[in-house]
Formats: sequence, C-alpha cells, structure tokens
Amino acid sequence: MVRCPTPYIYMPTFAAIRAHVESRLPGALTPPVSLEREMIRTGIQAVDARTGGIPKGALTQLCAPGNSSSGKTTLLLSTMAYMTNQGEFCATVDADDCFDPASADAAGVELSHVLWVRCREKRGMRSLEHAFKAADILVQNGGFGLIAVDLGNIDENLIKKVPLTTWFRFSRVVEKMPTALVVVTPVSAAQSCATLTLNVAGSEVRWEGTCEVSHAHLVNAVEFQVEVMRARTRKAVQSARPEFTASAQWA
Repeated sequence: MVRCPTPYIYMPTFAAIRAHVESRLPGALTPPVSLEREMIRTGIQAVDARTGGIPKGALTQLCAPGNSSSGKTTLLLSTMAYMTNQGEFCATVDADDCFDPASADAAGVELSHVLWVRCREKRGMRSLEHAFKAADILVQNGGFGLIAVDLGNIDENLIKKVPLTTWFRFSRVVEKMPTALVVVTPVSAAQSCATLTLNVAGSEVRWEGTCEVSHAHLVNAVEFQVEVMRARTRKAVQSARPEFTASAQWA
C-alpha cells in the first residue's frame, strides 16, 4: 500500500487578501470615518442634557399638535436666542404667519441676525409648497447656522402627503452644510430621514406678579413634556425612558 503525500494547500493570509482587494478597489475595506456632528445648545438644560442639543448638518423634527400651547415655540426661540447671541445667523420660514418678533425679542433672540420668510398664503397646500421652496433656497445657498421651517399649523393630512423623497433630499443636502435644519410639524413625517425627532406636548405656564394689575402679571416660566422619538446623535438618551420634563425660565 502506497501512501500519497498530503497535498499542500496554500491559504493566503488576511493581509494578503486585503492587499489584493485594495489593489483593485482602493478603500473598499477601509471603515468609514465617523464624523462627530457639531451640536447647537437649545439653552434648555433638560433638553441639552438628554440629547446634546440640535445637530448641525442634519434634519431635526420638532413635533407638536397644531394650534395648541405645547412648548414648541419656546424651545425653538430658546435655540434661536443661543445661536444669534453666538453671532450666528438664523432663518425662519413661516408657513402660516405665526412668528412673533416681539416674543422672539423677549426670549433673547437678536432679531438683526434673523431672516424672517413669510409665505403670506392661506393655509393649505400652496402655503406648504411655498415653505418648501423657500427652505430649499436657504439650504442651497448656506450662510445660516439654523434654518427653522414652521409647518406647525399646517393640516397634518397635508404633511403626511409630503413624499419621503422630499425629506430625504433635504437631509442629504443639509448634511454637507454647517447648518441645523429644524422642521416644526404637527405629526412626525420625515421618519428615518430625521437625525433627531422630538415630540413636545403639554406646556404649563407659570406667572409672576398679581392679577389685580394686568400689566404686572407676567410669564415667569414655561414647563413642557418632551419625548425623544428618534435620535442618531453622538450623545444617546441616558435614560431608558425617552420622556422628560423641560422648562424655560425668564428673569
């Protein structure tokens, strides 16, 4: 009985395989570099502690029931105040003519650093279309640290009709810009296209002064509930519960 020698099988090393693949497809096996997003502080301690703030180069949804006192405006104005006081410029696309410059000024927003785009259309699809066109121009041209698109009072059935491709296009364009794109909507619509989605509801206003004199009865603070619906930011939600209470207070 003659034994045949065991054939020698050549097994290339991982380094050899990698070198061979890289020679044909440069960078194919190189893991992508994870870029840390710059975060904008909202100026509201509870929100910043849980989310790290609002991400630049990303689409953020701020969802709240339309025509109700939820705290969404307080959160947005607080963020704009932080940005403008840092010397950055903000733009707000006002789909339903809701922006109040006096309230923004009282919240600490430097109005000379704010571009206010008023769609001046009746509620409906026309107003929605004008808001998206204005937002597209602002995002494409750059120059703003924050672009807020307020669709909060647009009928949620119209918001649901916005194609997902529209949200995807906005998210892809803004990711190349040093800009935070914040869309206020009555219902979550951007789905996975949004890096951060916050659901804001149930605000409670605290007053100071006396009711006997009307002009001496002033708003002291606003407390509202926030739920983190989606977060793909570097700072994860620390608690197992995504809901928390936030408040903004004025001196």
